[in-house]
Amino acid sequence: MNIKLRVGVHGGFGLLLIRAPPMPDTSMSEAFELIRGNNVHIVFKGFRDVDREYQYTLRALRRGKYMLDRVEYTYYNALGVHEPVKYSLSISKEVQVLPKVKIVRRALGVVRPRQGVPRYPPSRLGPYSTEFRSVRNYVYGDSFKFINWKATARSPGNRLMVNEYEREGLRTAIVVLDLGWWMRYGTAEENPLEYGISLILSLSRVLLRYGYNVGLWVIPAGPSVMPTSGTSQYYRLLSTLMMVRSLPLKGYVMPVSLTRIINETRPATILITNITKENVEKLSELMRRLPTKALIIDISPNTILMKNLLQKVPCGQWLIRDKRRLYAVLPQSVKIITWDPACEGIGMVMARVLSYIGRWL
Repeated sequence: MNIKLRVGVHGGFGLLLIRAPPMPDTSMSEAFELIRGNNVHIVFKGFRDVDREYQYTLRALRRGKYMLDRVEYTYYNALGVHEPVKYSLSISKEVQVLPKVKIVRRALGVVRPRQGVPRYPPSRLGPYSTEFRSVRNYVYGDSFKFINWKATARSPGNRLMVNEYEREGLRTAIVVLDLGWWMRYGTAEENPLEYGISLILSLSRVLLRYGYNVGLWVIPAGPSVMPTSGTSQYYRLLSTLMMVRSLPLKGYVMPVSLTRIINETRPATILITNITKENVEKLSELMRRLPTKALIIDISPNTILMKNLLQKVPCGQWLIRDKRRLYAVLPQSVKIITWDPACEGIGMVMARVLSYIGRWL
């Protein structure tokens, strides 16, 4: 980001200390680094007026929304006839730093659903058809008109049962983003959370282009985006992910809305996380509660830290072998893709994910 600062001084005699954004101890100062020029200047005002122009360049390190806020200056009279004068000029301009997104022109593998007739599985957004699918337990949000009173009377414990019908529409893909503290392992700019957000946006662009409905849930405590299709959905996902931050939480909670959507649409469910000893047991419990298959993308930060210390990053299968014991805890209804961002580009891992969506999910 190139910033141009023009300074005009009329009257007075002394020194002027000028500080332009980013201001110290602000979120913007942590998210940007100065790569060219200077944002702090000292100007001497003599008998003539001063009219100068300064330029400097900032490089964004983190995604998010930041305020330029203000320009501060302090005037010191050369004769010391009064105390230094401090003032600031408000700017109130917002700067948005977007996550990195991989543009994929053509998806490799079988992206379209494998079903023949109907071509696409049901979608939550389509109207209900008359084709009966099954009888299942009532979930909060189900329409009362679908309650099967005979099945309810026969069920153990008189549990409420509902008829489930096929929906017309496109295939649905649900992406679940883990917000636990283990997603911050790495550096402030490179960690599983930042790489996961880039992967979600890159993958969503492809799926939306192929006609999928794409939804997003952030667990255990985060926003959600209901599944739908179209270009506007991509910008909803982008707007939501711009403000996501990891939380010092341990454990998972399955949102009721997510459970209902999965029961209705039987979507391609993708969980993005960092599997560690701290979360593998609770993650296994969460996966066993899912009524469908799921694909887990395990983003490992180990070599992210190594590349800052070693000239040559040791890429290889040692990382997968190290996590086999953790993967053994997870149920067989899930498939795991191990992604090492320091060794494998986002385009390659997307190709692996898309092949699973078309052939397994």
